[in-house]
Amino acid sequence: MVSVLGIVVVSYRSDDATVTFVRNELSKISVPKEIVVVDNGADEAEAALLQERIPEAKVLRAENLGYARGNNLGVEWLLSHNSPEYILICNNDIEIEGDGVVETLMDKAVNHQEAAAFGPAVVGPAGDYQSPEPYMGLWKRYVWMYLSTPFLSAERKRRCFHLDYAGQAQEGLHYRLSGSFFLLRTSDFVDAGMFDPRTFLYGEECILSERLARIGKGCYYCPEVKVIHRHGTTIRRHYTDTASSMMQFESMAYYYAAYKGISSFETGCVRALYRFILRLRQWRT
Repeated sequence: MVSVLGIVVVSYRSDDATVTFVRNELSKISVPKEIVVVDNGADEAEAALLQERIPEAKVLRAENLGYARGNNLGVEWLLSHNSPEYILICNNDIEIEGDGVVETLMDKAVNHQEAAAFGPAVVGPAGDYQSPEPYMGLWKRYVWMYLSTPFLSAERKRRCFHLDYAGQAQEGLHYRLSGSFFLLRTSDFVDAGMFDPRTFLYGEECILSERLARIGKGCYYCPEVKVIHRHGTTIRRHYTDTASSMMQFESMAYYYAAYKGISSFETGCVRALYRFILRLRQWRT
């Protein structure tokens, strides 16, 4: 039987979280589905053990490919074995709020052919909205947002840098969706070239937005359904805050250069200033 939905979960040394997610959360999805878990950084014995624990999924052992290449590997396996109409990309640190979340996103996909990616409200444990997000330039994101703090009130800073955007966003097309949980129309994703394999972690959502725009498609936000995202639990176990911030910057620097035409000179200036900002924040704490 051909599945309507293919699901890709990229896991990095978080087997318990992956098993819990597959059993407790993905079981809430009622449509025919095929689940692929990409076990990043696992050896053969570790991947075999994970496969025994979740027989309802296909476990693919891989070197540590990161987000983009790991998800591409899972999608490629689905395309070669099943070719589902839709693909769900999701982290293992997600809690799906009730039944019908993915089914609602699939309904939106049927009715909104102008979009190729469909995301729910993604909310942190404390109630902070993490998706969607507008476009933000390199200097604004990595320099002015921080250097303006002494000169702007909290309210003015929220307005200037759209810090309340996700919580106030209405249903419809937006620039970027959270990569932790979203649905893709498979044919559009393939036409767009899938995820850019030149990134490892961070920046993938903005790059995907640009790739989808090239084929005339957008990202659609559906706030009537919601997931809880315990953001960064895996990253915090393996990277310091500073290392994670610089990894994010380098991925975003690639995005701005390759997709928005920012020069290497300008990127270098912002990199130096951002390093200074991170050191200053580290010193203050």
